[in-house]
Amino acid sequence: MENIFIILLGLSMIYIASTSRLAAHVNMLIIQGWLLFFVCLSGIAKEPSGLESIMASMPHIIGFLFVIIETLIVKALVIPIFLKKVVKKTHAHRDTDANIPHFYCLVISSVILFAGFLIANINTPAFKLVSPMYFGVSSAMIIISLWLITIKHKVLSNVIGFITMENGIFLLSLSVAKEMPIIVNLGVLLDIFIAVFILGMLVKEINNEFDDLEVSQLSDLKDYEYND
Repeated sequence: MENIFIILLGLSMIYIASTSRLAAHVNMLIIQGWLLFFVCLSGIAKEPSGLESIMASMPHIIGFLFVIIETLIVKALVIPIFLKKVVKKTHAHRDTDANIPHFYCLVISSVILFAGFLIANINTPAFKLVSPMYFGVSSAMIIISLWLITIKHKVLSNVIGFITMENGIFLLSLSVAKEMPIIVNLGVLLDIFIAVFILGMLVKEINNEFDDLEVSQLSDLKDYEYND
């Protein structure tokens, strides 16, 4: 069951790459948040049920409880609601000016995800501490997100790309949760959380000065010259 949620996370990236509607991108962020929640829940369900086993694995369980709260409150609720308000205020409903047509985006993202599945099926000693499925799909999510950031022109599309990339990093951290302290997840989340709000404010200000929210127009920004 856990692998099904991970596969759905990978498929959600294909949908994000193949559509231009920003509202659909935000809805996919909500779905990704819930899928990450179910992945975390599956991880806790795997823990032994004996009292001694529970006490021995308590730090691991506390870590998973933390990421469950993180996925539901922040990833599936706070950030999507904020982005929906930004989309509504800026009237930036579509990103149709990508460097590559959306059909080719669908093909390329599918190839990247397929490569991730191939990595997940590699049986090597290097994957003793890392779950292959986690590693393969999370790597594909990170690569697809970085690629979408480079080809998209809308500022909001880039913000969404950064969030999906963080979701991939989050999934990768779950595969090594026993070796990775909670503070790493907290630090990554805090960076993304601050970045989203700052970029949201910038998007609002840019929308007041420009008719469109294309990244290429940011080159026209310069310091204001005040003459007495």
